[in-house]
Amino acid sequence: MDKKISTAIWSGDPNGRGGYSTYTKSCPRIEKFRTIIGTPAGKTDLLTAYKVDATRAWR
Repeated sequence: MDKKISTAIWSGDPNGRGGYSTYTKSCPRIEKFRTIIGTPAGKTDLLTAYKVDATRAWR
């Protein structure tokens, strides 16, 4: 999990939800993993990170 979080933050794309996401290399790109940054305690703290269920994302 730590590796996925690091990859998303350092080489992922901003996801518009205050974090970063990684995507498949297919066309169209499908989001695989999402992080959300920012908590009441700090703007740069990791709030959550999770695998995106592609079948649910397309509904």
